[in-house]
Amino acid sequence: MCGIVGYVSLKNWNGSAALQSLHHRGPDNSGEFNYSTGNTHVFLGHTRLSIQDLSSSGNQPMISQNKQYIIVFNGEVYNFKELKNAHFPGETFHSKTDTEVILMLYQKFGSSFVNYLNGAFAIAIYDIQTNSVHLYRDRLGIKPFYIFKSNDTVAFASEIKAFKALGLPFEFDVEKVQNYLVFKYLPQNQTLIKNVEKIPAATHLEVDVRALSFTNQIYWQSPVGITINIKFEEAKQELLILLQSAVNYRLIADVEVGNFLSGGVDSSIIASFLKNNPAIKHYCAVKDEKDIKKEGTTSDAEYARLLAEQWHLPFSEIAIGSDNTTPELIRKTVYFGDDLIADGSQIPSYLITKKASQSSRVILSGMGADELFFGYAGHQLVLFDEYLSKIPFHKAIAQFFKNLHAGKGKLKAFKRYLVKIGKYHNQDYLKYGFYNIVGDYQNALSVLKKNDESSLHIFKQYFTAGEEPFTALHAFEKDNFLQKNLNYLDRMAMANHVESRVPFLDHRIAEFAWQLPRQYKLTNTLKTKDILKKTFENELPSGIIKRRKAGFGMPLRSIFSDKQKINQLLDWNWLNDMQIFHSQNIENIINNHLNGIEDNSALIYALISLQEWYKTWIEN
Repeated sequence: MCGIVGYVSLKNWNGSAALQSLHHRGPDNSGEFNYSTGNTHVFLGHTRLSIQDLSSSGNQPMISQNKQYIIVFNGEVYNFKELKNAHFPGETFHSKTDTEVILMLYQKFGSSFVNYLNGAFAIAIYDIQTNSVHLYRDRLGIKPFYIFKSNDTVAFASEIKAFKALGLPFEFDVEKVQNYLVFKYLPQNQTLIKNVEKIPAATHLEVDVRALSFTNQIYWQSPVGITINIKFEEAKQELLILLQSAVNYRLIADVEVGNFLSGGVDSSIIASFLKNNPAIKHYCAVKDEKDIKKEGTTSDAEYARLLAEQWHLPFSEIAIGSDNTTPELIRKTVYFGDDLIADGSQIPSYLITKKASQSSRVILSGMGADELFFGYAGHQLVLFDEYLSKIPFHKAIAQFFKNLHAGKGKLKAFKRYLVKIGKYHNQDYLKYGFYNIVGDYQNALSVLKKNDESSLHIFKQYFTAGEEPFTALHAFEKDNFLQKNLNYLDRMAMANHVESRVPFLDHRIAEFAWQLPRQYKLTNTLKTKDILKKTFENELPSGIIKRRKAGFGMPLRSIFSDKQKINQLLDWNWLNDMQIFHSQNIENIINNHLNGIEDNSALIYALISLQEWYKTWIEN
């Protein structure tokens, strides 16, 4: 796991400063490669977090033995030893790294080498023979990769902050604010900086150095929309084999490995493969009881403790709560995140990896299982909506749901979702998208003075007439919500010099899960992740299998139940000075939240995060 930055340009930019901006991603070593051809400059830079082959032989940029190819690479290729043995028996290698194997594969197969890789990666290779730079991002977008484009420069990096450090134009794109507020992150390949985009997952981008021109190629297509014919018991066996392989791959390291253990199904499944390995430590975020009560949710910690005691796991708890949500900590996560995300899970991820970094340089996460196996409440809403539509007087029932007060009384966690059904049930197929975003679509639009259909256009790309809703959901989350989650996990871990790994997002598991019948994942009785739970029902305590899902994030509803706390975090002078916000509507949003009429915690947090991001990256 590392940080990479590079450019092809008619100008020389400050590569050393860019490397320094990525120091947190690779504190062990840094290196750079500079080359000029005609009027064009090529720069590759790398900061190293040593995970495989801790010697200097693994440092980058790495040059091939024939001196024709130079690589900088962030991530891990888990099957590199098999590839090395299969394709290069008897060859002499100068390191024990996956990096050198990638170079050899490129030399032998050209760009098709990427299809052999099982891993998470952002790769840049300069091919001197063809005078071209090749950029590759892994199939699921696990590792971040950004590109800046202008008439005279193409730059790429693991984080956006590297572009600012290079000295490139760094301009705020106000037109993207609506999408940020609706989704609570920038959807698809967008960012809040002009001329900067995410390189899409499963993409090979080739840059012609002389012409500064591009060609794009998607090297892998997900099988979303294809359903295989497989019996449930056979699918369980296949899933077990795939998960065992995926976890074993992600234990490959020359440093200590740890595990997020939330007490939920996903992290407990991963822990089940690790329980006989006392060297692996497990870490759990613990909410305060007063926050849990205000949230109307349950606690993860008691289940994690139960598992740790039963399996004798090395176990550490990290407190998260309203006291942790300070302006200073928000600013810190905004700085390290730099591609703005308003997700209450960022702070716990930062705090856990900070604790984990004292003894573990790699940490496993259960991220991805909810997207693959339909584990979210929004998935249940889609099926519930289908059932509701078949009931006489369903419009009247929806109106009743709409009038519920989402922040008052018992069952608040359920009422938040019923209100969404009430507001959008009578709309067309776009409602399936509205059910599966954090917060309320209409309220997000209301805080801006001007709105267009940019956000609606994104929903329309997935949720269309005639499209099966759950097929659309898989595609929507693969391109958007999952990317957001992977982004914050990577950033918060790397802020503490820790590499995150996600076994559920081994591409073999993703391909398998997407092709399973919907009923295997979300049952007709609204049970989520059914095949995952039944595959491990004899391995995990029944309390963990049957428990109610609890969120991993900060207790935002508890934090924003106090007006004084909101005013401490929200800068009204900044909001007014920006001249794009509707202040009265924001006040209404806050008042409705405080009065329990609505749950607007996610939108309030999004405004606070945007404010701190702007002050950090645009004003400074």
